[in-house]
Amino acid sequence: MIAAQQSIDDANASFWDEICGSAAAQAWGITDSSMESLRRYDENYFRYYPYLERRVNWKALQGKRVLEIGLGYGSVSQKLAESGAVFTGLDIAANPVLMVNQRLRRSGLAGEAVQGSILSCALPASSFDAIIAIGCLHHTGDLKAAIAACRRLLRPGGQLVGMVYWSYSYRRLWLEPRRTIGYWLRELNGYRGTLRDGETAAYDRSRDGALAPATEFISERSLRSYCAGLSEFDAATENAASEGPLRFWSRERLLASPVPRLCGLDLYWTCRKSLE
Repeated sequence: MIAAQQSIDDANASFWDEICGSAAAQAWGITDSSMESLRRYDENYFRYYPYLERRVNWKALQGKRVLEIGLGYGSVSQKLAESGAVFTGLDIAANPVLMVNQRLRRSGLAGEAVQGSILSCALPASSFDAIIAIGCLHHTGDLKAAIAACRRLLRPGGQLVGMVYWSYSYRRLWLEPRRTIGYWLRELNGYRGTLRDGETAAYDRSRDGALAPATEFISERSLRSYCAGLSEFDAATENAASEGPLRFWSRERLLASPVPRLCGLDLYWTCRKSLE
């Protein structure tokens, strides 16, 4: 099992070295990593994900020890550091770490990003007031263990803010109806876990077409069970794209509609480590 997880870690370190968001950067005309280009990237990023503003309370993180897992182009990292958080970043791949550290230095901001896996993280237990993990824990190969690792790193009362792929989104039902319904039936019979891999090309792939090494999809019910020992659990779905049965709607229209809240692509959640 250890060898299998190491194989996934190695594959993830290689795959995500092409920084998550590279395709978006290309589409937005971002061709270098100058601060002006990254500023334009960030503007597009937060315009594309407008609901992040209500999922992450930036002001409340001022002066707090915050760990971000999964760094991508560093848009969230930069905003956390600018908001006054005592920032630490963690990513399994080298290039996102380099990107974030360059951003921090060029902006004169405090904080540091380090390379490593949340599954084997050497950071001290109970050392963070908040952990932000947007779109990464479901790629570790062991979502349950990744959430348990976050719990270890949080101080009592500390908050976890995360996003994972929702198992019952319109995309899952459209691409893999039999597997999705099968998962639903298993959950009705008491199963608590994830739906692994399957059709993932619509989610994460490199510019040369390679798929992410590991992907898990989960329901709110199973995610809640993974958050045992964490309290104040709250979850909601977000996000939609012009595709499949929704291809005739613009993304702006979709985001303003009930679709994201009824059958959106992503499951955002918050919870706190129980007081000990």
